[in-house]
Amino acid sequence: MKQLVFIVAMMVFLVCCLSPAVLAEDLPQVTCEAYVIMDADTGQIIMEKNPDEILFPASITKIMTLALTMEKAQGDWSTQLTVSKAVTTSMELGSSHVALQPGEVVKLEDVIYATELESANDGANALAEYISDDGTIAGGVEKMNEKAAQLGLSNTHYMNPHGLQDEQHYTTARDMANLTRWAISIPGFLDVFCRTEAWQMEATNIQPARVFHCTDWLRVGGPLLYRSYVKGSKTGYHDQALHTLVTYSQQNDLNLISVVMKSSGSNAHFKDTGLLLDYAFAHYSRVEIPAEQTVHNVPLVGGGYEVLGELQVQSAGGSVLLNDAFSPQDITIQYKIPDQYVLGQSFDAAIEFYLPENDVQPPLLASVSLPVTGLADLLSQHTYVPQKTIDFSLKYLGIAVAAIGVVMVAAFVFGKLRNKGGVQKVAAKQARNTGVAPDLEIIVRNRPQGINVPTKNIYVNPRRPYDHRTNHRTHRPNR
Repeated sequence: MKQLVFIVAMMVFLVCCLSPAVLAEDLPQVTCEAYVIMDADTGQIIMEKNPDEILFPASITKIMTLALTMEKAQGDWSTQLTVSKAVTTSMELGSSHVALQPGEVVKLEDVIYATELESANDGANALAEYISDDGTIAGGVEKMNEKAAQLGLSNTHYMNPHGLQDEQHYTTARDMANLTRWAISIPGFLDVFCRTEAWQMEATNIQPARVFHCTDWLRVGGPLLYRSYVKGSKTGYHDQALHTLVTYSQQNDLNLISVVMKSSGSNAHFKDTGLLLDYAFAHYSRVEIPAEQTVHNVPLVGGGYEVLGELQVQSAGGSVLLNDAFSPQDITIQYKIPDQYVLGQSFDAAIEFYLPENDVQPPLLASVSLPVTGLADLLSQHTYVPQKTIDFSLKYLGIAVAAIGVVMVAAFVFGKLRNKGGVQKVAAKQARNTGVAPDLEIIVRNRPQGINVPTKNIYVNPRRPYDHRTNHRTHRPNR
């Protein structure tokens, strides 16, 4: 018995020693406070550290400013901008700029490259005025916050378009990765984000031509920092944020977005990013997860909460990046399917792929929406009015309603005339105007049973009208 216990204990010890948790020591040792490595194709996060910690972004803020500019320009970067005084004064003295002057007329394309390559804060201010509705920097910042909300960047808030320090200007590594994934989808963004060659700004009405240069040492630096797979980037720095860096990289059919925030030390953001991406490209590969041959039945519930039938929810596969410490057999599947499909309400069915808890890779690998079938057939079976006759029925329903309305109005008017003796008055007036004596029989309806109510004929003599009901002669009107 003691031998058996010892063997079991040894097996547990070996499993623990060989589990992926020990591989955490092999992960890159970096200085940054937070980082995220994301699959740009699917949005899957494959490596992370403090992804939701709120930090200051510094100049990686300009990714939002540039992306909104290109979204608005729709490929036309020839627009001429006149630099306002606010553009040149709404920034700290000594911060990065390209010496724009009030009244200077500059081309939008030149300002875009100045903002990207030189991280020009005056350039970012000019772009903020361009994207705003009212031509102000504040209006541009409002657009930035609106877009952040649309993208679901719940831990991001902007106070300016360039990233200079403000306590209410913040973001997270996760939000920055999601922002960049949206930005690279905008036509023209990657052309600017990935440029390494110098850009010459045209001479303006005030100043001569200027030249801007790429300063990302991962793309243009020496052998210790250079990484050929890094295609595009945006750097940032100030005293509170320290070094920040966002990159877009391609290698081995993988497209990765990396974000490092609050790296400390000389060139620390380049070193941290290089180490993380070296590891990612060496240890991650794409794995296809086949769909299970299963169908889930879900009741379809109508507006009156009656069950109309059953819908079918089909299973689905997925494509994920997997660390080589794991195999596809380590992946577990969880279905998230609501108990019923209620007409008029959202129905979000999904399948999620998970790894066991570990220190190497985030457990959630992917969440894939599941398709629903059978809805159209069930709805057609419970539709009592054929679609073709709906317009026809509505047409005649409208006519019927209008006719009823006319009858009701006529009855109301007739009742008023009758109650006030209006019929007699009308007859007398007609006789006076036409000279023809009418023979109008007034009938009293709905009288009590057994009571004989006589009726009278009214004869009106146009020469000397006489009303038998009142025994008065009427006066002829003056003509």
